[in-house]
Amino acid sequence: MKRLPLITLLALAATGTGCSWWHSNTRAAWQNAVQERPLEVPPDLQRPVNAAALTIPDVPGQPGAGAPAAEPPGTAAAPAGGPQGSAALLLDDTVASAYHRVGLALKRGDLATLQSEDAAAHRYQVTVPVRVKGKPQGFFARIFSRNRTREVQVPVTITVVAADGKAQVQLSGGEAAVRQLRAGLQQRLG
Repeated sequence: MKRLPLITLLALAATGTGCSWWHSNTRAAWQNAVQERPLEVPPDLQRPVNAAALTIPDVPGQPGAGAPAAEPPGTAAAPAGGPQGSAALLLDDTVASAYHRVGLALKRGDLATLQSEDAAAHRYQVTVPVRVKGKPQGFFARIFSRNRTREVQVPVTITVVAADGKAQVQLSGGEAAVRQLRAGLQQRLG
């Protein structure tokens, strides 16, 4: 009976320190590594030019194209929608037809909620649902809550104007809402 603890003790000592007993090479493989020559690309192969693949062209009269855009009358400030933003879409259509197409896209889809429309001025007032980070809650709510974002309705003004024989759809309101609405309209009208 006294031999069993002695054998167990010897087995534990052998396994705990045995790594250095079984391997004669104490240097790791990465310590023997050397730097190789860099890969050479044949001279007849050239890298494709894709620098302009993801650029969005500037629209005259919009921010970033020189002069800042004028704010249309009746545009409401966007509470909790972040900073003010504007964007535009250029459609190869007449102003009246583009206004009608934008109205159909707004009424059919879940892009925005139509608040008012002015056919004479070719203008829509809509609210866009935008997800924003919620305010910090209490201690236990922060620990056990998974959803820390909330949905806010941000007002956006859509105006259709003539630009170089085409129709330009101008969006102005909260920056996140404008970006979201522009992407949705571009997908449906493009």
